[in-house]
Amino acid sequence: MINNPYEILGVSQAASKAEISKAVAMAMKRKQYSVHQIAKAQKMLMNPEERIIADYLCPILPTIKHFKYSDLSALHEPMPTLILLSEFDGLEQAIAQAKLEELLEFEPLPMPLSKLFTEGRIACKQGYYPKAIKYLEDYCRSCTDHNSKDRIQAQIWLIKAYHMLGQSQRAIALCQLLTSNANPQVQAWANKILPFVSKENSRV
Repeated sequence: MINNPYEILGVSQAASKAEISKAVAMAMKRKQYSVHQIAKAQKMLMNPEERIIADYLCPILPTIKHFKYSDLSALHEPMPTLILLSEFDGLEQAIAQAKLEELLEFEPLPMPLSKLFTEGRIACKQGYYPKAIKYLEDYCRSCTDHNSKDRIQAQIWLIKAYHMLGQSQRAIALCQLLTSNANPQVQAWANKILPFVSKENSRV
């Protein structure tokens, strides 16, 4: 029977990948669950399809476990089957949507550069960092003027998005690139921010 990965790692269903990675280390220290259980929980929550399944199953796990370990007298109680069936409504569509979004992550978005930049900046301000990264990366790849003000701004927003999602190496690499920018103000900003993005618990 599936164990509740959120319970094993001690995180909520809204936990980000960075929070999950940090929770794995904490779970290892607590030693409440085996290394195998912790690794399995991490794998499930890092995989979009498996995480959807976990989100559907976890709310009904206590009921399932109750019936597994109770005696036959529990059969005289009202059967929860019809109630549980509704929990799986739309599961196939949700999995299909997750697959589509994963494929679209690698496809360039068909929109003007200005809209890519605007949408990426808005998404970053609102905390939708995966969406922000997609828009801003597409913008930076398509923008031919590497010294334009908007492209530099897009890279600065990308550093924030990378860092907030725990993608420290990408944030550091981009920040180091900006330390060599021809604009002295950009260089100064990058040199000031670089120590912060290099720290695990800092925020841009």
